[in-house]
This record gives sequence, C-alpha cells and structure tokens, in this order.
Amino acid sequence: MIGRKDICLLLIGCAAVFCARVSAAGDDLREKALLGDPKSEFALGNEYFYGTETRKANPVLAAHWFRKAADEIPEAMYNYGYCLERGLGVDRDPVAAAECYRKAAEKKCEPAEFKYAMVLLNGVEFRTIDERTKFKEADIPVPDPEKARNMIRALADRGYLPARVELAAILIARPGDVSAKDAEKAFELVSEAVKDPDAPARAWRVLGDCYFSGLGTVPDGKKMIEALEKAASKGSLEALSRMGYCYEFGINVKADQKKAVAYYERAAKAGLPAAMLKYGDMIAAGEVDGKGSDDALVWIKKSAAADCPEALYRLGTWNLHGIGTDKDPELAAELFSRGAQLEHPNSQYELGMLFLQKDGPIAKDEHAAFFWFNRAASQGCAAAQRQLAACYEHGSGCEIDLEKALVLYREAAKNGDVEARQRLSQ
Repeated sequence: MIGRKDICLLLIGCAAVFCARVSAAGDDLREKALLGDPKSEFALGNEYFYGTETRKANPVLAAHWFRKAADEIPEAMYNYGYCLERGLGVDRDPVAAAECYRKAAEKKCEPAEFKYAMVLLNGVEFRTIDERTKFKEADIPVPDPEKARNMIRALADRGYLPARVELAAILIARPGDVSAKDAEKAFELVSEAVKDPDAPARAWRVLGDCYFSGLGTVPDGKKMIEALEKAASKGSLEALSRMGYCYEFGINVKADQKKAVAYYERAAKAGLPAAMLKYGDMIAAGEVDGKGSDDALVWIKKSAAADCPEALYRLGTWNLHGIGTDKDPELAAELFSRGAQLEHPNSQYELGMLFLQKDGPIAKDEHAAFFWFNRAASQGCAAAQRQLAACYEHGSGCEIDLEKALVLYREAAKNGDVEARQRLSQ
C-alpha cells in the first residue's frame, strides 16, 4: 500500500516546477486555476491537500482541483484516485479509484502503475460486504494476477521502491514452497529497501518474515522482532498484531500477556478487524484489568461490523444458540451469510445447515445447502465434507452418487469427523 509519505514525495516532485513562483504572486495560482490551466489546478490541489501558510488544508477542494486537472496531468489523475480510494473530500469509491489508477498508469505514472497492479493482484478492496453491493459486477475490475506480477516486476526493475518490496512479498508468498533463488532475491530486495529512510512499513514486515522462516538468510528471532517493531512504528497494523501474537505465545520473546494485550489494543483501536476480535478475546479471558464480558462483546461486534470472517461466525453461533445473548436465528443467518460470502468455511457449513431446516430462519432450500456444503468442503471443513457426503447419499440438492458419498465420508473421517467415521462403520 502507498502511504502518505509516498504520495507526498510524488506531489512534491511533480508540483515543484508548477509552484515555484506562487509565493511571490499572491493568489495568482488560484486565478490561473479558475481560468482552466491544468498545471495551476494541479498545484492548487496540492496546496489544499496539505495546507500552506496562506491556504488551509481542505480535502474537498483538493479533490475538486485534482479532478479538474486529471485529464491533462497523470499525477493529478492518480491523486484524485487516491482521494476516491480513501474517501478524502469525496465519497469513497474504490471502483472509480481503480479506474483513475488505470488511466494514469497508461500514461506511465509510476505510483498509479503500482496501485493498478495491486488492484489486478488482489482485486478491488471493499471494506464491507454492504459497500461491495453498491457496485455492479461488470464495473469491478477483474483480477489478473499474472499481469499484475509482470507490472510489479517491471516497476521493480526500474527501481520503484514499493514495487521492489511487493515483489519480495510475492516471491515468498508460500514459505513452505519457496526456491532458494527466490528466497535470496526476496531477502536482497527488502534488505536494500530498508536502507532507505522512506522505506514503507511493509518492507520491514517482509524482512521480519524472512528472518522468521530463514528465507534467503539464517533464521534470527531477534532480528525478526526488531523488524516487526520497526514495521509497527511505521504504522503497520499487521505488524502490531503479530507482535501481540509473539508476546502472547512467547515467540522469540519472553511471553508477556500485558504486552500482548497492549499490541492487540493498539491494532484494534487503529481499525484492524482481526485485532478487534483478538482484543475482545483477551478481554473475555480476563487479561484486561477493569473490563468484562460486555466490553469483550463490544469489540467482537466491531470486528464483525468490519466483516472479519471469524467474528461473523462467532457472533452467528452465539445468536443461533443464545450464548451470552438472546437467541436470534434470523440475525445468525445474516451473520453466517456474510461470513460465507467471505469464504469462511465454518460459516458456509452453518449456513448450509440452516438451509436444510424445515422451519428455520430462512426458507428451506436443499440446492442452496448443497452449494454451501460444497464450498466449505473444498476448503477442508470436515463437517461440511460429511454433510456433502450425505447429500450425495440421499440425493439432497443433487443427484445420488454413492461413490462420491463414500469418498467424502472417508475424507471427513480422515479429518477427524466422528459422525463420518460412524457412518462409514455402518
């Protein structure tokens, strides 16, 4: 991800020529912008974005002037996309932001090339399921990982720092299946990247991964912790959460529950959904002085509201069975549905079970149940594998296929499902 410092460097570099004479010319810049001069529009957008001695920061006006200059100046198009992605001065619109990045990338604006490559690699980032439903499927860019990786490699070869860091992350994406050549290259890339004072937090976090798993170097727990701490100091919420995990379980540090709580709390309050859930769990376990079950529930609900899949499943289970709250099967169904859409296997299984109920919170639909059991089973959920086997055995939502049923019962039993073992014995 490109942080504030990255965009700041971009804007300073691109706007220096445009802004050189502004200080001595009163509000000549605004006059030129109002007359439609793209360079002045762009420079005025910069001033409103950050604020100057004579002009207060105003994100609404910054976005306005970036948009005005966007067709002529690629960096302005990129900046307007940045405003759209972050909701700065305009309503957040990640799909429109991706289109701005695409257009600016075509004109060889390096930050835009990188941002669009990340869109192609990971898809458009929607903060919640509700946010995603606002957009038509046809308007959302289709991920193209191969094209994305090629773009990132090309940018890395040109020396673009965020791309070099991301390439390193790509090379070690599967720690257990990384060639020695890729590991060495990744370690070289991030080791060089962190020498730059402006190195992004992700560079330090990836370096921590290298030291933890011994990728391209020898495993070094002390250096791993140092790298994570540096990443956390630069604002990496994931690094904060990992530090919490290290202190919770004594990984390369002495176990310290208070320090673990402190890291989880910082990440949770900064908005990391997984950390919200973990902080709630720590409160529920009595690890946080002065806070109890009600406080824990608040944080778990916040995590679920941010569409953390595990939190959605957890709340769904509690509402379904009345654990710590009143029974609410309808709300449970909604929570399981949201988790299922986020590919959480246990949520998919529970949603499938609700679709099999005759008088449940949602209309009985054996085909829908089969669909969700199949999705969960493909991710290794033993209960879903057993239930999918039953569907094939009895023709529930599908054609009877005893051979598939037998294979799935065996798979479920292998994965520890007791009911599947009992069914096989019959």
